[in-house]
Amino acid sequence: MSAYLSLKNSLFLFVLIIGFTFSSLGQKNFSLHHLQQTSQANYLNPGFKQENRLYISLPIGLQNVSFMNSGFTINGATESRVEDDSLQISPTLLLTNMKDVNYLNFEMSNEIFGVGFKVKENYFSFNVTNRFQTRFNYPKDLIELGVEGNGNNLLGERASLDGIGLNLTSYIEYGVGFNRDINDKLTVGGRLKMLSGVANINTVKTELGLTTDASTFDLTVDGASEINTSNISPFNDSTIEYNPFPSLFNFSNIGFGIDLGANYNYNDKLSFNASLLDLGLIKWKTNVTNYVSDNINYTFSGIDLNQALDSVNNIGSELSDTLQSVFKQEENSNAYNTALRTKFYLGTKYEFTEVFSTSLLLYNEIIGQKYNFGTSISGNIQLKKWLGASINYSTYGRSFNNLGFGLNLKAGPIQFYGMTDNVVALISPTSSKHFHVSFGMSVVIGPKKDKGSDKEKKSDNPKLKKVKEDSGLKTVDPVQTQEK
Repeated sequence: MSAYLSLKNSLFLFVLIIGFTFSSLGQKNFSLHHLQQTSQANYLNPGFKQENRLYISLPIGLQNVSFMNSGFTINGATESRVEDDSLQISPTLLLTNMKDVNYLNFEMSNEIFGVGFKVKENYFSFNVTNRFQTRFNYPKDLIELGVEGNGNNLLGERASLDGIGLNLTSYIEYGVGFNRDINDKLTVGGRLKMLSGVANINTVKTELGLTTDASTFDLTVDGASEINTSNISPFNDSTIEYNPFPSLFNFSNIGFGIDLGANYNYNDKLSFNASLLDLGLIKWKTNVTNYVSDNINYTFSGIDLNQALDSVNNIGSELSDTLQSVFKQEENSNAYNTALRTKFYLGTKYEFTEVFSTSLLLYNEIIGQKYNFGTSISGNIQLKKWLGASINYSTYGRSFNNLGFGLNLKAGPIQFYGMTDNVVALISPTSSKHFHVSFGMSVVIGPKKDKGSDKEKKSDNPKLKKVKEDSGLKTVDPVQTQEK
């Protein structure tokens, strides 16, 4: 009995650690999208018109980190004990809001180098970005097995572990972007990207179930799986030597992607924007190991106690051989493709004044065969060219308490920016499913002055008028001349 309680407490602790580590997770940089005057907002919509003539992301480019746990929060899964008011996990609360399949997500991107410049109505850009993405899908029944065992509600029922799996991708992105004003209302843009894959784990399929017979307590395992990997072998086999550094530049695992975007000014106040990002794939060819298991269906009826007492070693050997024969898998080194995480942004912006505006954003994301949806609404201010700020509210990934804030500050040619899509997660991480933060700095050279407006200012200068009057020059009123 004590062993059972120890195991159960250990599983509770495991769930708690997982929840604390990933319970604060982030969105897809809604705050940066609302701060369109930031040069890096062009990554979210290549069609955003850039006023600055030049920007260089040195020495610190755009740094972005986000986490997500769609299943639960620590506060939502714990309760106080009557004895000492200390917190403990409540299986009921933990499982209440879970879906059949939930996910933990971690994303990180680092802009190694970025530059953009204007040539008349054209805008060109180039970037080198390190991108890392991982997503772990976990079924609700997996957590229920961990906290309650295979009895109770699961006794006599199939505990479904279908969909469990890890997807991990690391690659370097080399992008060349361009946008242009089609007319005084429409700006369109795009970015072509060449990708160099570093490492990958791709769970193609997992079907796994565990059934405990209500009468005999026999355990039946069923399922099948297919998992692809590239450059992962050195992590589980110390005899394999591998240097990942060349993968950053040699394009052995080559990929291609494209971003498209547009911004349309309906009038002086209202504008609409749309973008399609990361449409593409990577072909993995180096150090590939694919694992494919056949459909299995095996029932374990326990061990004969008398036989076990006679020969413990034989029982262990026979059990090991049986498990290896049942759960056998085939391995191959065939190249495979993985799709990028394609995203869609649809937005609108209304400028009440030159200083204050509001914007609405709809976000869509496709990860494998999964679809995620989010919304965001914001209030934005832009004071001259040196200060921009945004406060926004968003929903994403079964979370509805996300208050974001972004700030863009320009001091001379240096532009600083920092933002989060969930301020609550910074203050109380145990009550949030999402955490996100982005920051960076750029060297920025602003737009050229309007020569026409300079001439008008000079013509309106009272000192110049005085000089003209003293010199006997007369000014001609074009309205009066036209009437005559």
